[in-house]
Amino acid sequence: MITIEKILLKELADILSGIYEKTDPNGEIAYLQTKDCPDGVITKYASRVLQTPKMQKNLLQDGDILFASKGVNYLSVVFREQEKAVASTSFFVIRLKSSLVTPEYLCWFLQQPTTKAYFKTNQAGSATPLIHKPAVENLEIPVPTLEEQNIIVNIAYLSQREKEIQQAIIEKKQIIVQQLLMNKIK
Repeated sequence: MITIEKILLKELADILSGIYEKTDPNGEIAYLQTKDCPDGVITKYASRVLQTPKMQKNLLQDGDILFASKGVNYLSVVFREQEKAVASTSFFVIRLKSSLVTPEYLCWFLQQPTTKAYFKTNQAGSATPLIHKPAVENLEIPVPTLEEQNIIVNIAYLSQREKEIQQAIIEKKQIIVQQLLMNKIK
């Protein structure tokens, strides 16, 4: 049996807090909130903030992982630079400092049921649960080879696509059946 090394997240990445900033419709920088990232990062519809020195040092970098620190969905997405953006306080920004893991693999791992269970046991508050930074920093990450990480990510992507296609087929069948039945009663 092969054993995979486990490394604490804080050894693989810096965990940064998102920032609070007042939005401005004339702002040049996207201000990302969880509502802007349901299936990936969508900067197009995000609120905006003005560019300031504070914004400059908090700009997201390509490959940063946005991890929702508030709520119970434990959303995580990889930021692929579309335009200048910063994360709101609803996120931790996980910035890899090691090449042992890929952003996509780490994002996949953060979405796994066992990882979500870990965060659930380490959350605080009841109305709007939140995860404190030490819980994120001390998460143990299994580190397979980069090749294995890419295989895992590809299989996960294909599995998700399969679910989406199956759902689309089910919806199309329902429409066809409804149309056939409606034609029978006319």
